[in-house]
Amino acid sequence: MPSSESSGGSVWLRPERPPRDRQLTRERIVDVAVAVLDAEGHRGLSMRRVATSLGVTAGSLYWYVHTKDDLLELALDRVLAEVSAGPGTSGWRDGLAALARSNRAMLLRHRWALSELTVRPNLGPNALALAETGLRLLEHAGFTGSDLDAAMAAVNDHVVGAVIAEVAWRDTLARMSGTGSEWDERAAEYLRQVAERHPTLAGRMAATGEIDVEHESERRFAFGLGCLLDGLATRCAAPSPS
Repeated sequence: MPSSESSGGSVWLRPERPPRDRQLTRERIVDVAVAVLDAEGHRGLSMRRVATSLGVTAGSLYWYVHTKDDLLELALDRVLAEVSAGPGTSGWRDGLAALARSNRAMLLRHRWALSELTVRPNLGPNALALAETGLRLLEHAGFTGSDLDAAMAAVNDHVVGAVIAEVAWRDTLARMSGTGSEWDERAAEYLRQVAERHPTLAGRMAATGEIDVEHESERRFAFGLGCLLDGLATRCAAPSPS
């Protein structure tokens, strides 16, 4: 069972214990945890579930991972390793854009990571390396001090916000499609009623009927990212106030 040393704090602040045998390692445990989270989300993850997949007892996991929170922290850092600016990018703008696109793709592959980003300390090696990469790119653009932090936050906020919106859009459409034609008829009638009060909104909502959600989500993300990068370029080129 979990020991007293696991109370509070981050898993990264405690030394990793050496493996007890060749069959079970922390790496294998995290591999299974990520697979379970991808397939079943947070509700599917438990120490017992991971142990069953590995063919061991739940108690044997606690030598390597003290709590479920530790396991989630390790899993989050594992998927953050998938994010990179990629080889061959030239200049801070291309590098930052590639980093943002890679981050978005990772979050769409691992939707459970969205909520983990808001509750985990992100002190793992992959999280720290990712932050260092982003900050160095923005340093090359000319940002320093607190503006460097704010610029990095702006990029991250755009990525996370765009993914949240896309996931919500997809989930809403999935729920709507499961209600049948009755919902479509009632929604169409409702839009006809509100069109007079909100003509621009009603027009745009009507135009979304045949939209390819994946393509449009990518387009919106690219549009927002371009606007953000344009703004950052203008901001770092502007003369400092006297």
